[in-house]
Amino acid sequence: MSRDDVARLAGTSAAVVSYVINGGPRNVSPERRQRVLAAIKELGYEPSPIARSLAGSGTGTTGMIVPNLDSSFFSELATAVEEAALQTGRLVFIGNSAEDRRREAAYVSSFVRHRVDGVVVIGVSKQLSLQPALDEGIPVVVVDRPNPHALIRSVSIDHAEAAETATAHLIGHGYDGIACLTGMESTFVSDDRLEGFRRAMGRAGLEPVATLRSPYSYAGGATAWERLKELPNLPRAVFCASDDQARGLIAAALADGISVPERLATVSIDGTKQASVLKPSLTTVRQPSDVIAQATLRRLFEDAQAELHWGVPTELIIGRSCGCTPD
Repeated sequence: MSRDDVARLAGTSAAVVSYVINGGPRNVSPERRQRVLAAIKELGYEPSPIARSLAGSGTGTTGMIVPNLDSSFFSELATAVEEAALQTGRLVFIGNSAEDRRREAAYVSSFVRHRVDGVVVIGVSKQLSLQPALDEGIPVVVVDRPNPHALIRSVSIDHAEAAETATAHLIGHGYDGIACLTGMESTFVSDDRLEGFRRAMGRAGLEPVATLRSPYSYAGGATAWERLKELPNLPRAVFCASDDQARGLIAAALADGISVPERLATVSIDGTKQASVLKPSLTTVRQPSDVIAQATLRRLFEDAQAELHWGVPTELIIGRSCGCTPD
């Protein structure tokens, strides 16, 4: 089905059909406009999204780049953004950069070529590949992993505060042999969560048993456990910077006969759905993916003149992994 088909049925030119669809640039008589609209309805013709974009009315699409769709939190967040966008009649194209800057850059360029109305990105590193979108004037919002030195709109929790809250909860149990498992040095988030851990420990006058870095993944947590169990003194508790790390660490510890939380207490950050069904259930600082998604779309399309960074509040969710016995 093409514009020419509409023109033939309406008894007019394809140019006139274009004027009707795009509201110009030339005027069309009421009689010819009515014929074109009737032909469009009869044929069920839908103008190309790209053509509508060129006409200035937008494509109704948003591009989102996620660093790892295997991640419990990123998967939930991508779903939340997609659902929030659908409520406003928008579609979301999701690209998995797989923690690869070249793939991230390729997705940004592809979204620009497809004339998306906005780009949402969770970056793979401290340096973002957003210039093609910025050069074209496409709105961009960085989610979860903001660069504090970049003048780009962002939405995230206060990662240092979340880590401080989680660590303080462990300290409140009376554990003094506490280790930290944060993410790799490639993101500011990993540094912020390590800083929050250190703040809580310093306020309590405690020194960490160990500070490790590992990917934000189940495998990353399991690998960290192999390093922790080789220490002269096994930690009594571990702050994990993500739910996936905590899941991997707990599973590996249990496989080695270490009971959780009786011998090894754990807290984390993310508050994913899997955290509540884990055995034992995770005590975790929840990032509300639905709130983040809604705030992101507002920043992208409605609140462009608001403050550069939008902070999202968190909530400590009590499970059994820390030693609590919730109802």
